[in-house]
Amino acid sequence: MRRIAVYRIHYGLDFLGKSIESLYLHVDKIFVFWSKQPWYKGAMNLPPLNENVKEFCKKYENWGDNKVSVFEREYDLPLNQYKKMYDEVMQYYPQPKQTLFMEPDMVWDHKTLNEVWKLTDPEVCFNQIEFWKNEQWYIKRNKDGSADRPGPSLWNIAPTETQKGCWQNARTVHSSITCYNYGFCLSPKVMKYKHEVALQSSKYYKDSKPSETWYEDKWLNWTPETEDLEISEKHTHYIKKALPWVSQK
Repeated sequence: MRRIAVYRIHYGLDFLGKSIESLYLHVDKIFVFWSKQPWYKGAMNLPPLNENVKEFCKKYENWGDNKVSVFEREYDLPLNQYKKMYDEVMQYYPQPKQTLFMEPDMVWDHKTLNEVWKLTDPEVCFNQIEFWKNEQWYIKRNKDGSADRPGPSLWNIAPTETQKGCWQNARTVHSSITCYNYGFCLSPKVMKYKHEVALQSSKYYKDSKPSETWYEDKWLNWTPETEDLEISEKHTHYIKKALPWVSQK
């Protein structure tokens, strides 16, 4: 195969296992880069978060194929992080034919992933079906005519550079292939941490400022009638409401 998957994770073990196992049989090696600190090292008084990615991934040692490796690394910015991680992997591993860049809340359907490997473009990124709170609800974005946001990216060449996310060029997004995203289904403890980190860090890496009341008003105490769910303070209307997923099955 000569395929690898590369992850970055700071918080959120909730779905890392589900994500890894959705692609485990499709790749030769999985590299997980774990940062114990957020990009912005000046974040203070964060909610407690007791997660150990290295310990979590030890369970894959019992699977007998030495497929999952964890690196403890710190980064100061999300920009070009995936390129840096890939370059480090290449110090220890032969250059693969295909590389999939992933976040720990992204999950693939096996049949869909089979279609991904058939693509031959230098870079392809993929939209996501974003679940809201659980698998019964999902959200759609309305942003200047673009309803979704790219998630994972496939590289059939060595990556040249990457932006804040997994991809370099959002215009390479595939027209129909999607993965699932569980980033809004995290536990309350982890979501509170995620929100607080975003509040303190967004200005540092030039991201949209989050709404200070989003965690409690829009997520924790959400009901199906809650509107304007986008976390960005200036763009709450980009996600009008959560929709029943059953209607899309």
